[in-house]
Amino acid sequence: MLVDYFYPKELLRLELIQAKEEGKDISGIEANLDDQEALDALDELQKREVSQDFAYDEPNTLEEIKKSRPAQKDLNNKNLSDEFLLDRLEGAWLGRSAGCWLGKPWEAFGMEKGREGIKAVLKEANRYPMNSYTDFDYSDEFMKRHGLHESLKDYRYASFDGMPEDDDLNYTVIGLDIVKRHGRDFTSVDVANTWMTQLPVLHTFTAERVAYRNFLNLISPPESGFYRNPYREWIGAQIRADFWGYINPGDLELAAEYAYRDACISHTKNGIYGEMFVAAAIAAAFVVDSVEEVIEAGLSQIPENCRLAVAIKDFLNFAAEETDFEKGLDYIWEKYSSYNPVHTINNALIVVAGLVYGKKDFSKTISIAVMGGWDTDCNGATAGSILGTLLGAKELPEKWTAPINNTLYTGVQGYNKVKISDLAKESLKLIQK
Repeated sequence: MLVDYFYPKELLRLELIQAKEEGKDISGIEANLDDQEALDALDELQKREVSQDFAYDEPNTLEEIKKSRPAQKDLNNKNLSDEFLLDRLEGAWLGRSAGCWLGKPWEAFGMEKGREGIKAVLKEANRYPMNSYTDFDYSDEFMKRHGLHESLKDYRYASFDGMPEDDDLNYTVIGLDIVKRHGRDFTSVDVANTWMTQLPVLHTFTAERVAYRNFLNLISPPESGFYRNPYREWIGAQIRADFWGYINPGDLELAAEYAYRDACISHTKNGIYGEMFVAAAIAAAFVVDSVEEVIEAGLSQIPENCRLAVAIKDFLNFAAEETDFEKGLDYIWEKYSSYNPVHTINNALIVVAGLVYGKKDFSKTISIAVMGGWDTDCNGATAGSILGTLLGAKELPEKWTAPINNTLYTGVQGYNKVKISDLAKESLKLIQK
């Protein structure tokens, strides 16, 4: 099936939205143009500067991002035993897989029908609030009435012998492969080359597929991240963050730097910050005790006055007074539903809501992240990865880990069927002592 990621008119339609969101003046640009005129308009919008009265500070270079961060503080990352690290790493991989798999069948539905659609299905099925994997054992009439796609009919977790392929896990494995191939001094060009040798282009979406096209047209990072790419602040970089946190326990700055090298090949601004935020949060999860400290660690590595940071801090202030997760999710939807369903900012807030309202309960955390709607598999995966790191594999409930069967399927060459325990061991080898 053809996807219109490259169609000039669609690119221009989305670029007009993106440019306005990042503070550019879009006046004088018409939306209804022929293909060549649309491409010319894309290039014109790319050249325009952010308005001087834009309320946010959103640099793109790593040096400028570091200057825009809040005050830094060191975390103790010393004396972590291999036994401790291996349990946390296995928890990270398992947690990411479980959260992703919980959200996977809801992904398209969560974008189209939102959190209220998910809630309506679960309530009628007497499965609300969500607290386990959800088999779609509903009648045809039930499926049709709620708008559930027929492909979900008879979706049963027990029918799988492991975690099925998903782009969220593909990129975590790609991170492992990048460091194994190129070492810790890998560059953004190394990331691009690894994609082209290891990841088929049709296993990529939105910003990643545009970046892939740019690589093939000899457009190198960081230009590959913004050239004719209106998806540059969408969630694609944020879902690639995890491995950089896995191999930098307690080192927030290095985890965020690795995330930057990865993110800038396909994203800019808040698209980059989302990946840096998650990578730093995971790095912190090895050495802190609370989700509040994890979130603070993530915020410490991104510009303190970017849209993402401001949105997270505003939500934290709201959640400090409101203990009902439903009202927390309502707050996010009321304030941020103008963003695309796969934008970084609104989905990052759903992850934060899962962490805050889940209160270190793994089941509640990933369930809230998925019930929040929008990009359900991405949000479940990120929340599960962070909390899996914070808790360790031994603390994860068997109802979530047993169906995974210690097995992950991917679309990455050389890793088509892998053991999660082996991925954890490979990750441990790459941690600097």
